[in-house]
Amino acid sequence: MAEDWQPLTHAILKESLKDIELIVGGGGFAFTKLDCSNKELNNLGNKVQTYKELKHIVLSENKVEDLSAVMQLPHLLSLKADGNQVKDLDCVANAELPWCQRLDLSKNKLTKLPSLTPLHRLRFANIAENQIESLEGFGDHPVLEVLELQGNQLTSLVGMGCLQSLRELVLESNQLTSLEGLNAPTLTRLALGSNPLESLKFIAGAPQCSELDLKDCKLSSEDIQMPELRRLADDMPVLKRIILAGNPLVEAFGENPRAEVLARVPQVQMVEDEAVNDEDREASVTRAQELVVLKEEAEKAAREEEERLAAEAAEAEAAKAAEAEGGG
Repeated sequence: MAEDWQPLTHAILKESLKDIELIVGGGGFAFTKLDCSNKELNNLGNKVQTYKELKHIVLSENKVEDLSAVMQLPHLLSLKADGNQVKDLDCVANAELPWCQRLDLSKNKLTKLPSLTPLHRLRFANIAENQIESLEGFGDHPVLEVLELQGNQLTSLVGMGCLQSLRELVLESNQLTSLEGLNAPTLTRLALGSNPLESLKFIAGAPQCSELDLKDCKLSSEDIQMPELRRLADDMPVLKRIILAGNPLVEAFGENPRAEVLARVPQVQMVEDEAVNDEDREASVTRAQELVVLKEEAEKAAREEEERLAAEAAEAEAAKAAEAEGGG
């Protein structure tokens, strides 16, 4: 019941403090972990910031809206505040968390994601299952390695900035229709499943990606050449694994989907959970040759149609001119 929710009192603090360790620099011992998960908290009060030796704070499954009280802890390494009611991160702008490396704000009420550069040693950020619609204002982050943004409302990546150390980017279950803004030069895993993506334009922003998850997207087989898959051959030269289940183009793959993928993205070594074998590669060579022939035939047909239309237009123009001359 709502009336049961309470602030973080001194009594709750005392029962939630754990892990006594030697104070950094010596001079005694102190508690280094605060675990207030499932304590029916609605705010953090004004006492927690006095525990300057805290290294880990867990606030999971409460109803906390404001994290300002834990933004001035000089030794904090991790902050886990998933399952709360945080609506904004304005407090991060003035944060003094020089050693914080892990931040979990999943399952909150965030509608935007501001810059996290004040947390200049942050390596792992989980902002999944919020209500974020845009990354405008997020900008660069030089050391962030893992960014989880699944279950939000993003339509593009504009504003994300350059994430030069990022290894893993999880964007499943958003509303992405464009990858514009992707700039992660060292990214190795990109998860884009369950988005309405029809185009992979801008995917070159992750040139070192080796694992690409596109499950349940909207990649089409309308063009038998599947140009969005072909784009990966050049834009992701070290791609090793691709997941495509649930896309419309899969229905056109026939009996050997691995060969179909290889015919367009030859560097791939695994399709879904199955490794590519020699038989697949041989079949892909044959299929690639077939696709070349089909492309040439389609281009020839297009040229002939263009010539036919041009001839018809010329005849119509000539007839019109003759009619005008006769009328004169």
